[in-house]
Amino acid sequence: ITVIGNNRLSAGEVVTLVEPLHGQNLFFVDLDEARHDLRAVGWIDDVTLRRILPSTIEIMVTERTPVGLGRFGSALFLIDAEGSIIDEFGPRFSDLDLPIIDGLSVDHEDSDRDLDKRRAALVTQLLSDIGQHAPRFSKQLSQVDVADPHDAVVLLTGDPVFIHLGEEQFAERLQTYEDLKQSLDARVPDVDYVDLRFDGRIYVQPLNRD
Repeated sequence: ITVIGNNRLSAGEVVTLVEPLHGQNLFFVDLDEARHDLRAVGWIDDVTLRRILPSTIEIMVTERTPVGLGRFGSALFLIDAEGSIIDEFGPRFSDLDLPIIDGLSVDHEDSDRDLDKRRAALVTQLLSDIGQHAPRFSKQLSQVDVADPHDAVVLLTGDPVFIHLGEEQFAERLQTYEDLKQSLDARVPDVDYVDLRFDGRIYVQPLNRD
């Protein structure tokens, strides 16, 4: 059995998942069942298996790409662009620099990993719009909160201000914030949040230090 296309998953991990294929007749082995088992693995987006005579099965893996770290209680999980959980975040993924995503749970229980589809879709739309229209902001995203499925709230790296972006025009509204930031800092030294959901109007909430 040979494995190609894998990156995060080791070839050994993939081979272990199809252990029942070992020792079977190459012509009668059930590749569809093996493909079904492999596609149940979080990292695997798609997989193709083919017979290569005289005695080889080739497994071609397409892995999911993590775009964020979903936070559930004290644990972080790698999330792909569709909002699906890939794997639990750990030291072997320390090279990934991804935003933390809060508010994905269906019932708001911190430890519940049952993702709300509306909130996951909001994350997908946010990341897609920013990546397409203002990719520089992608690297600046530090945290995303989608507890309100109609309002994505983001934090940018090195900036303590919560930015309410609503559910559309994410890149455009971030650009508006960037354009106004210097002026806002001069007028309101300590800002709690900026609300950009209402076109033509910007609401600024000063930080309450009482």
